[in-house]
Amino acid sequence: MDIGRALLILLLTGILWWGIGQALRFRWPGMDPDRARRLEAAFSLIRSLLRALSIAVATLMLLSLLGLDLAPLLTGAGLAGLVVGLAAQSLIRDLLAGLVIVMEGPFGIGDTIRAAGLTGTVERITMRATYLRDADGTLHVIPNSMLGVVSNLSRDWARVSIDLPVPRETRLEQVEEALRSAAEALLQDPQAAEELLDPPVITGIEGIGETTFTIRVEVLARPKGRWTVARRLRYHLLQALHRSSRQEIANPEAS
Repeated sequence: MDIGRALLILLLTGILWWGIGQALRFRWPGMDPDRARRLEAAFSLIRSLLRALSIAVATLMLLSLLGLDLAPLLTGAGLAGLVVGLAAQSLIRDLLAGLVIVMEGPFGIGDTIRAAGLTGTVERITMRATYLRDADGTLHVIPNSMLGVVSNLSRDWARVSIDLPVPRETRLEQVEEALRSAAEALLQDPQAAEELLDPPVITGIEGIGETTFTIRVEVLARPKGRWTVARRLRYHLLQALHRSSRQEIANPEAS
């Protein structure tokens, strides 16, 4: 075996491995964040594929240096490939699912998604799996073929709905005035103002119970800021209602 050539192959493979990782990390100033995340997801998968290919080629070259005749090996690969294929069906399904992710772009790195019964932020996408970090900090590694139906919580806009139970004896005009006051306060709230896409609106009475009636307030927000907007809207709603009536109001519920 030619030690020098073997070391050269290993060195070139290492350089290629590093170069693939560096070359496919483009950043375009001013690019739409959603498109940037989808491109990063595509590049992540392409990096994995190219690195796997480089390892396969380097392995064949090293086997050739060892004096092994690769022709019979490749000729007999048909039967071996069948055996390996049967054993690696799940891996192939994961790979094909990963290619679909790249081609269709249902989500990208940094998106918050709901898939396989889990909700979290996508941290990494490889040829085999998607890495999802949930709100507790737990990192879930989900095989791409097991993602199933994917709900992307980070696309375009999110609707925040607050259902507010109010005692039936409360005058409707009084409640509407308080809600308008809360909406104005939310627009001036430094924690929530930048996350709003439209002003809050009162959609009307959603239900009537024995002791309360329920009014719904809705607002369109940026996907990443939906929870901040919901918390701040609940806060301003309670503040406004307490100021206007000083009555005990049930805590609003977000949906």
